Amino acid sequence: MAHDPIEVWKKMPMKVWPERYWLIDVPAEHGEAVARALAHSQSRYVAVIRDQTGFSLVVDEQTWEGHGSAQAERQKFGPLKVISTDGPLPFDVTGFIKAALEPVNTLGMKAAPQCGAAADHFFCAEAEVDQVAAVFERFTAGFGAAR
Repeated sequence: MAHDPIEVWKKMPMKVWPERYWLIDVPAEHGEAVARALAHSQSRYVAVIRDQTGFSLVVDEQTWEGHGSAQAERQKFGPLKVISTDGPLPFDVTGFIKAALEPVNTLGMKAAPQCGAAADHFFCAEAEVDQVAAVFERFTAGFGAAR
């Protein structure tokens, strides 16, 4: 049974990860740097996409500086913050991300989505995190973690 995305959002607690993050473009031949960062990310947020261009890695600054490789960076975007759902998220919700992004995009901001099996995540410019979080807070159950 499909769920109404707005109803799911109304009950959804949110969190902002405290670390400073970067979106890093890494060529395929530097996969070992990505693997090291992933292995050492502790309980911080990290996301990896492997596609035809290599790796895209969203990783906290401390982990990348300690275990990644600046020489492996093709491009680096940030600093970023990560906002995550922090409650049960039914897999069969359709339009969930769209419902969150439309009001953010309408204000001229970007919150890029990353889907997980049990939670969804959005990364945005560090300078805009309070504004993006305020938009999300209008239609969610609020934030449990300090920004």
